[in-house]
Amino acid sequence: MKKLALIIASVLTVSLFAGFAPKSTSEPTAKPDKQSVPAWLNEVNATPTPEPTARPAGVTPEPTADPNAAQTPEPESSPSEQPSDTPEPAQIPKPGFVRAGTPEAETVKVPILLYHHISDDFNLTNAISIISPRDFNLHMTAIKTQYTPISLREYVEFVNCKDGSKTLPTDPIIVTFDDGYLSNYEVAYPILKKLDIPATIFIVTDTVGEKSGDGKVNYTHFNWEQAKEMQDSGLIDIESHTNDHVKLGQLDKDTINYELRKSKYQIEKHLGKTCDMIAYPYGSYSDEAIQASKNAGFIAQCLVGDDATDIDYEVNIPRDGVMNLTRITVSGTMGNVNIIELVRKSIANKKID
Repeated sequence: MKKLALIIASVLTVSLFAGFAPKSTSEPTAKPDKQSVPAWLNEVNATPTPEPTARPAGVTPEPTADPNAAQTPEPESSPSEQPSDTPEPAQIPKPGFVRAGTPEAETVKVPILLYHHISDDFNLTNAISIISPRDFNLHMTAIKTQYTPISLREYVEFVNCKDGSKTLPTDPIIVTFDDGYLSNYEVAYPILKKLDIPATIFIVTDTVGEKSGDGKVNYTHFNWEQAKEMQDSGLIDIESHTNDHVKLGQLDKDTINYELRKSKYQIEKHLGKTCDMIAYPYGSYSDEAIQASKNAGFIAQCLVGDDATDIDYEVNIPRDGVMNLTRITVSGTMGNVNIIELVRKSIANKKID
């Protein structure tokens, strides 16, 4: 009996002190209050995040006020939420079209973007003519989403159309390049092909194929074989930026004719196409240069674009013709949001009487 009493006493003692034993460290601890979260993280969390269109596998729906609701399977997604190959923001309607020769067509605002070299090697001193590959890709993706890219030739044909057979989207945008850098072929061309965006490249014919360090150019230019590959694709149009990249507005008549006609001849000889559009280097031109261009067979002229002055941020309208086209000079410091905002402001600033 004495032995049994000792056993019972031991059991009672263990039971009594078990209630005061510390909790195991393996048990989950309470999550910290939101006040203990760093302020910067609270700001990040305050940014609304889009809800997923479909619930991940294995995740049960949260309970609702109706106990039966948890037993009803939640639809994975509505038909409108199905992914597509070319997603388009719902708030942007598909563009309408206007026909050449109608009153509506005469007032469509047409921005023309101007790019140069594409490289990560740029700074504030040369950013007006260089943009990084990443930003260029973002620019093209943004304009493809927000506008309808067309070629410069499409626009020229529309403006010159007399029988109403040509149409133009109501939200057009045009992409162009100057000089003929190798990066246009190696970086821009693949991106343009991927997004199906046409472009015009105005080349300096005397520097085609020239390499950096040889004395003529700071950055390597694509060669004639690469130029023909792009031209034959149907997506890229190679046109003239003169033969020697000179300021035509400061030259005599004979030199102007040489610059215009030699560049035109070289492009037509190497690419087997008609060269009939010109972009003036440095935006430098004169009445004599404009007339000489017409006489040489250039049916469209880009008068400004390189100097990044106020006039470089204007857009075109069909009723102004195609012999005085202006372009928006794009800087390497502009992100995709910046370029869209710049285009929108340029369109808004264009007044039509």
